[in-house]
Amino acid sequence: MHIYSKEIELKIKEYKKTTKAIFSLVEKYDKVAIFTHLSPDFDAFGSQFGLGVYLRDHYPEKDIKIIGQSLPLYNGELYPEMDEVKDEWFNDDFLAIIVDTATLDRVSDNRYEKANHLIKIDHHPNVDPYGDICFVDVTSVAVAEMIAVMLLADGRTISKDVASYLFSGIVGDSGRFKYASTTSLTFGIAEILTSLGIDLNYIYNRLYIQNLDDLRCIGYILNNFKITKNGFAYYVMDEATLQELNITAERAKENVNVFADIRGIKVWAAITERTDTNEWRVSIRSAGIPINEFAQKWRGGGHVQASGASLLNREEIDVFVKEMDEYIG
Repeated sequence: MHIYSKEIELKIKEYKKTTKAIFSLVEKYDKVAIFTHLSPDFDAFGSQFGLGVYLRDHYPEKDIKIIGQSLPLYNGELYPEMDEVKDEWFNDDFLAIIVDTATLDRVSDNRYEKANHLIKIDHHPNVDPYGDICFVDVTSVAVAEMIAVMLLADGRTISKDVASYLFSGIVGDSGRFKYASTTSLTFGIAEILTSLGIDLNYIYNRLYIQNLDDLRCIGYILNNFKITKNGFAYYVMDEATLQELNITAERAKENVNVFADIRGIKVWAAITERTDTNEWRVSIRSAGIPINEFAQKWRGGGHVQASGASLLNREEIDVFVKEMDEYIG
């Protein structure tokens, strides 16, 4: 019998009823598909593969699919490749589980709409309470942390691979345990996952590995960033710049934390053009000022210190920057 801290035991007790309801629904279906959001991050991948591989371990007779966008530096390295699933697969009855996605318009694959039942597992503010089971815990630093507690509540064996995926998600969404949303529970869950034999060196090396194109991207950022009088630092990369640097919009935004821990910078952002969706995506980070409500005004949202927004055209960038500077002033 495992002995956990009182805090973890209380969290397991809090999750017990919902966890039982989720697994009861899983057991009713031969097919289960796990989805996440567009432009997935470490928590998205870690949650999908952590839960998906756990289900495959304990329900080998079921057809469990992990569906979404593959990213070259992550899938095939830290995470497996995403499943390629033909449309015909969705013609049968199946259960859809969507992780780390606050609103349905952000799901990366709309074939979840064909599901007989839908489960939401998320830690963002519940502005879109979708799903037959809507499980949201805004106090959790990461959905991977939520799923780790769920699996402890379920009580079955957690493999080393599952622990590795969940740990990576927690590290990613906590900013390596630096964000204010990190709690003593986060460290307790991380300790449990670490005790399952995960290779910390392997995980960290692949979480933050970069290539020469990233180095050139950082060089561009340092030579072209702007900072407002009240401490908002940002950089803008249009499609032509991304092509010149041989880097994707996803990779460009990953370098946003080059501004972290710099005295005088209160909030920082990457603004990248997305020609596939005809928008400019904004990845915003903060040293302490709440930014999620501000992001919501710009078609986005997220966490207190890490949020995203969407701008419809280049002209909106100047307005966004001006309003952000006034907001933090």
